[in-house]
Amino acid sequence: MYTKSPPLNDAYPEDDVDAAERTSSNRVHRLRPGAFPRSADFKRSQVARGRPSITRRIIRVVGRFSVAVLIGVGATLAWQSYGGEMITAWAPSLGWLVPVSPTAQLQAQLKPVALDLAIMKRSVEQLAANQDQLARKQDQMAQAFAALQAAEQDIKQNILALAPLAPKAAHVPPPKPSQAAAQ
Repeated sequence: MYTKSPPLNDAYPEDDVDAAERTSSNRVHRLRPGAFPRSADFKRSQVARGRPSITRRIIRVVGRFSVAVLIGVGATLAWQSYGGEMITAWAPSLGWLVPVSPTAQLQAQLKPVALDLAIMKRSVEQLAANQDQLARKQDQMAQAFAALQAAEQDIKQNILALAPLAPKAAHVPPPKPSQAAAQ
């Protein structure tokens, strides 16, 4: 890219003219070896060549603006995703800069409810275990009661089977409860 503009009062730039020739009173300038002679339209063509066309300048400006916007969008997304966590990790004293997200507020409000639910869940599990234990005991008692009824039935059948062999006993009325026990 061209960074130096040519002098406006000379026909040739100073770099292309020997220093000895510049100091002489003779206004004819000689070019250094390797320098190219320039036309009279040098100033206009150099100015035109030094600046890119308007289209190129617009494209460059739009490109730079787009890059700046993309960097800004990327930084915003990174801030929203990780910014608060990184700030509080790097400098806890700057935690007040981080806005409290609605999610964090909701978590703070739901934490006691979650603890209560966990306690209730544990209580329900204990009640279910106790109910299972009671059901097993009830089944055992029902089986024991059935066994007692079967044993009573066997005893009655054995008594009836032995009764015809024994002499008929006199019928004895059941004893009356005493009056003292009744009171």
